[in-house]
Amino acid sequence: MRPYTGCLYGFAGDQVEVRGHIELRTTFTDGTTSRTASIWYLVVNAPSTYNILLGRPALNNIGAIASTRHMKMKLPSLEGMVITIKSDQKEGKKCYENSLKTKIGVFAVTTQPPREEGVTRAEIARERRPEPAEDMLEREIERKKFKLGKYLGQETQDQIGKVIALHLDAFAWSA
Repeated sequence: MRPYTGCLYGFAGDQVEVRGHIELRTTFTDGTTSRTASIWYLVVNAPSTYNILLGRPALNNIGAIASTRHMKMKLPSLEGMVITIKSDQKEGKKCYENSLKTKIGVFAVTTQPPREEGVTRAEIARERRPEPAEDMLEREIERKKFKLGKYLGQETQDQIGKVIALHLDAFAWSA
């Protein structure tokens, strides 16, 4: 592994420590045909449900087309055949659920903070980490604790509670 002096920034402006970078020969296969290519990987110190993330430069380099909706990636083999890599939805969900078990079971739902005049959302995200826009109150839904905006109306809180109860497995996010 070679040293890397840059940093990665997430969607909310949070910084991820980069340990280094390494070039690895990576083989893509669908069981019938395969292709091996050299890909540069950044090694980061961050908890994640993913083992690797392939960025656009790597995908473009191998001529791959990824579809998250179809959970597939297609790329040409060096012989001109199409390699189709399919992900296993059940196994992916199981891995994701296991990763959530190590995290604290408190989620936040709040109204959006007022936008500052003349400042774009991207500038706000780069300047500071997200924080609640208002005071929070804790509410238990299906034996899990959620934080809701204190100033949301009771009707809105009840509606959010119903959505969370119906789609409890879909709530796996935090600021």
